This record gives sequence, C-alpha cells and structure tokens, in this order.
Amino acid sequence: MYWRIWLSFFTNCLSREMEYRGHLFMQFMVDMVWYGVQIGLFEVIYLHTPSVAGFSRAEMLVFLGTVFVTDAVNMMLFSHNFWHFPEYVRTGELDFFLTKPASTFFLTCFRYINIAAIANFGFGLGFLLYALHLTAFTPPLLNVVLFVILCFTGLCINVAVQTFFAALSIWTVSGEGIQYLYHNLFSFASRPDAVYKGYMRRALLYVFPLALVASIPARALMGTLDISLMLWSVCAGGLFLWSALVFFSWALSHYSGASS
Repeated sequence: MYWRIWLSFFTNCLSREMEYRGHLFMQFMVDMVWYGVQIGLFEVIYLHTPSVAGFSRAEMLVFLGTVFVTDAVNMMLFSHNFWHFPEYVRTGELDFFLTKPASTFFLTCFRYINIAAIANFGFGLGFLLYALHLTAFTPPLLNVVLFVILCFTGLCINVAVQTFFAALSIWTVSGEGIQYLYHNLFSFASRPDAVYKGYMRRALLYVFPLALVASIPARALMGTLDISLMLWSVCAGGLFLWSALVFFSWALSHYSGASS
C-alpha cells in the first residue's frame, strides 16, 4: 500500500513542477551555486597546501562528490517535508494526517518529492565519477557495495536528526529556528570528519553523528576506512532512526490539535 501512496505523491509533485518549469530550473541552479561554492572553497585551500587532514585534492573531490550525492537524495525525498511539518502543526493540518489509516510519519515526511533534486543527484554522481578518475583508483566491487550501504546508513542518520528537530515543533509550534539549527549542524557534515579534533569530533561522530553521513562512505569507496567507524555507522543508522521514530510518536501523543 505504501509504495502506491508514495507513487501518487511523486506523480502529483511531478505534475505540479512541470507547470512551473522556470521555478524547477531555478531550484536546480540554486543548488548548483551551493555545489560551486563548496568546490571553490577547497580549490582555494589546495592552492596553498597539498593535503587537508590527510586528503589529497583528488580525494577531497571524492568526498565532495559523496556529499553532493547524499545531500541530493535527502533533498529529493525528505528535506522539504521536514520544512513543512512545523506548518502542519501551526495551521492544524496535522489533524488531517492523524485521522488517516496510515503512518503519520510516512504521510507527513514522504509527501513532497523535490523533482529538481533528481537532476542534482545526476550531477553529484557524475562529479563523483570524475573525482574517482582523478585519483586514478578503481574501487573494487566490495568498496562500491560498502559505499552504497554506508550512504544508506548515513541517510538514516540524517533523517533521524531531522525527525528529532521536526518533532520538537509540536511544542515550539514555529519550527523555522529549529530547521535553521539543523542546517547549521549539517554544515559540519560537508567537511571531512578528520578535520575535527577532540570533543567536537566525538560530538559529531557520536552525539549528532552527521560527520558519518558523507565521510565514512567516501572513505569506504577509497579503501581508507577504519572498520570500527564503519560498524558504528551501521549501528548508529539503525539506533538513531529507531530512537527518532519513538520520539516522534511520543511527541505526537502530546499534540493537542488545532482547537487548543
């Protein structure tokens, strides 16, 4: 049943975006500007040093390609939905979802698909392949399989953090500040985990483990992965997502409706 619901969500979003192709193109271009800023930042840094935290220029581009791919999947499937959730709480539209014979989390967090992010995913994947070409390293099949698995667990962590922040809007009602807090935290994920030291590194690996989202898959692809971090990434994906869903359900039990 759920895959058919999601398919209807997708067709509705596609039909709507096709009516406003200029807006669709601008969404794509905004993300291209962000990608360009990220690439340009590291290109400037590598003008002054041959490596950053043990990453050569080509390896850093592999990392950036992984960031682009994982971010595109998150933007395509989830990000817009978490931006909308506080609005459901504020306007009382959440009441509508609670009355439906389907998971409230699914209906609210899978409702909108960002069609422009499909093109972003294509760009990110192409950039990743280009970066691998620069490294002159052909990853064996095992590395590719680990990369896909760790991208998935990284996505689970990303969704879990967003779920946690969205659920807080049950009490705060206005969730704009919370969403900005998440995006500020996610900016740490757009840098390799090795650049962080001490307490900050531990926080980004174990408390808000967004440093696992792109760094660990990129290391797996290049064959430089610490097996303990790989195992933690897999465990963290399941643990944090389960905890976030439990917290989301608990938060919904405290929702008093639009009439209150």
